[in-house]
Amino acid sequence: NVGTDWYTRRFQDVFKNNDRSFSEGRIEERAVFNQSFNSDLLFNIKRKLTDDIGLNLVVGQNMYSTHYKYVSAVANGISIPGLINLSNTPSQTAAKGESNYRTAAVFGNLDLDFYNMLYLGATVRDEWSTTMPAESLSKVYPSFSLGFVFTELGALKGNSILSFGKLRASWAKTANIASPYLTRSVYDATSVNDGWTAGIDFPFRGVSAYEVGYLLGNSELTHESQVTFEVGTELKFFKDKVGLDFAYFQNNNNDLILQVPIATSSGYNNLAANAASMESKGIELSAYATIFKTKDFEWSLKANFTKMTNTVLELAEGVDNVFLGGFTDPQVRAVKGFDYGTIFGYDWWRDADGNVLINDDPTDNHPDGFPWTNDTAQVALGSISPDWTANVSTNISYKGISLYALLDIKQGGLMYNGTRFTLNFFGQTMETLKRDVVYNPDGTINLDLTPAENLVVFDGVYGHIETDADGNQVVVSDGVTNSSRVVQDQAWFRGHGGNFGGGPTAAAIEDASWVRLREVSLAYALDKSLLDKTFLNGVEVYVSGKNLWLSTPYKGIDPETSLTQARNSQGFDYFNNPGTKSYTFGVKLTF
Repeated sequence: NVGTDWYTRRFQDVFKNNDRSFSEGRIEERAVFNQSFNSDLLFNIKRKLTDDIGLNLVVGQNMYSTHYKYVSAVANGISIPGLINLSNTPSQTAAKGESNYRTAAVFGNLDLDFYNMLYLGATVRDEWSTTMPAESLSKVYPSFSLGFVFTELGALKGNSILSFGKLRASWAKTANIASPYLTRSVYDATSVNDGWTAGIDFPFRGVSAYEVGYLLGNSELTHESQVTFEVGTELKFFKDKVGLDFAYFQNNNNDLILQVPIATSSGYNNLAANAASMESKGIELSAYATIFKTKDFEWSLKANFTKMTNTVLELAEGVDNVFLGGFTDPQVRAVKGFDYGTIFGYDWWRDADGNVLINDDPTDNHPDGFPWTNDTAQVALGSISPDWTANVSTNISYKGISLYALLDIKQGGLMYNGTRFTLNFFGQTMETLKRDVVYNPDGTINLDLTPAENLVVFDGVYGHIETDADGNQVVVSDGVTNSSRVVQDQAWFRGHGGNFGGGPTAAAIEDASWVRLREVSLAYALDKSLLDKTFLNGVEVYVSGKNLWLSTPYKGIDPETSLTQARNSQGFDYFNNPGTKSYTFGVKLTF
């Protein structure tokens, strides 16, 4: 079995400096080519050893390769407004990139079944990868499985209530390879960016520039490994009208390849290394039921529930945390003892009981009645992972008409709403609309005449910070609940107490739970009797919509969006592209 898949893409972006003129604007063009190749050589032996014992043996070989490359051009300064062409610029720079790797494997798969009741399985695979060092190119990993259909026992066979019952268990070890080019250090084309402007690309004014990459390669990498254990049961009742599937699983990942922070005095920021061990475990429950069924009408329901934890067990010696993504504040990190993907950032000053401290010291630089940011150290603010997920789907059909709907649920998991806090800073949100304030002649706020809806009492307890004899900052509080009325004016949203947009990172962390209508589709299939004298076997007309409705406590846009796309550092909203709805109309013909 041999196959290839490829695509090419070319696109152009134009950036104007203002809405009136393209002068000194920027043109970016990029062409991308990606191709993958896969081949499988399979030998399959399937036969009955006896009347009651069957064998299925597969022995094979696989080879996979992928090739990616791009060419891009950047031009600054559009000479003739409206003429969008690279040649219509005084300065052009070009770049080229390429990535290739290949894997090869030999494998075997053996399945034995006894009396249609007991099923044994075993696999083994030896895989090589060009992304690994020469000393550890390959890795061997096995798996074993056992299934027991206990309803084939004489006492249960033909049972009208429990029509099918199965117990299963499996153990498997798998390996993951390193990403390309982690075994050596490389040079990168230099660019200068500040996050706000288009930046500078080299060559610049006739000067070409490369810099040592921030990542130190490692020629001693080994494969990541994962050991998976699962036990479960599958039950069907009332002639398969109701079904239940339950599983408990535990995955232990070792030698995870991460970019470990190292001293920048080495000339690098990070080292590619087998740096972590992690454990994930949980349960999964699936169920279905045929609610009502006649010759022309059928209504069925399906549901799934998953709950899991994902804990970092160990990190490399001398490493207390690994940066997965984000900003200077906040960040998503892997830290021993915490969930993988925990958000770290600055919090409020708090007392020993965790209450937010409300300043009561008129002699310091922070206004009384307000909380303020503790910027001495970043702390764990919670995990991006949900507590549990679930979905419920239903399908209703009647004489060729079918209606399908899928409801998707995520409970828990946090997200940083940097968009809201940045817009707070610029006064562009509903939170900043309460601006009517009455001042006294001395410039202080008259709390009696200021509208009550513009006043706020922060949740917390009175307290302040003192410095002890050793120079340490100490929280002083008697635990009295705050009752001071204050105004969240411009000063608050633009930096009071070290906050940006209304508080430290902790104040911008929000619950990213949701309930969403993931999909609805309606279809109509013509009666096949109408097609007897045609060359068609079936005709179906359908319409469907996805992501049609969303309910969430999150104050930003769709919390399913991601600033960093499909990477480890989820949970960031900083002017993300919004989620989209999609609608599909079509006709399906079967010949």
